[in-house]
Amino acid sequence: MGHKRCHALLVAYDGGAFSGFQRQPQLPTVQGALEDALAALGCKARIEGGGRTDAGVHARRQVVTFRTAVDLPEDLADRLAPHLPPELRILGAALPPWSFHARFSAVGKVYRYRVATVAEPTEELRREAWVLPDPRGFPDLEGPVLALDEEVVRGVLAALTGRHDFTNLVHPRAEGERKRLLARAELHAQPWEGGGVVYELGFAAPGFIRHQIRNIVGVAVTAGLGRLERGTVERLLSGEGERWRGVRAPGRGLHLWDIQYRHGEDPFRSS
Repeated sequence: MGHKRCHALLVAYDGGAFSGFQRQPQLPTVQGALEDALAALGCKARIEGGGRTDAGVHARRQVVTFRTAVDLPEDLADRLAPHLPPELRILGAALPPWSFHARFSAVGKVYRYRVATVAEPTEELRREAWVLPDPRGFPDLEGPVLALDEEVVRGVLAALTGRHDFTNLVHPRAEGERKRLLARAELHAQPWEGGGVVYELGFAAPGFIRHQIRNIVGVAVTAGLGRLERGTVERLLSGEGERWRGVRAPGRGLHLWDIQYRHGEDPFRSS
């Protein structure tokens, strides 16, 4: 047992296996799985995540930190692996300065959201994308949806980019300031073999509020299907009136792509 040190882990996971990041009694969570794996090595510590992903949300590069006086092995990632579910992988381990914090040291986050309008999706695509038609989101939408109106979707994303009041597009009890900068919101489309399209909506900002991206995707897809009333985006951004009552994109299509730190502070990047 030595003095307390800060440890950082770089992890990736399939969110379909978890009821979100934060530990919840009797439910599988990312935090719970990591803390239980550490406990199996004799280390009882609290994990702090760079992004608090909801149920079903995936992560490509999630950073977590914890502090402990327990002397942990240099091959910590390999030693933890046998104690973790297969859907959760540790990509790296580091010893950053004590002042580093996975969440509070972050200066930017990047997410991607996948929407698929394909006739015959694979099981993998169903796990990681919002596949349309979706009777829960659009119960009256029948048959294969061959494409969204990309120009309309891009127009919605462009209108939402910048600093706005996102009160009407976030969870009503979400923590944090509602007036935020959405630095980037863009759309990419890729034809799907066998017919249809897989869309990827990319978002970057200093930080996001709970349900913000999923509601934005819901608005953009509704518009791309030709079902958004004129003036809706302007009304939502006014910070007045009712919150978005339309479809909220499901968690399974959302991917925490990257967490950004100041130059020289990222424990998993040399530059």
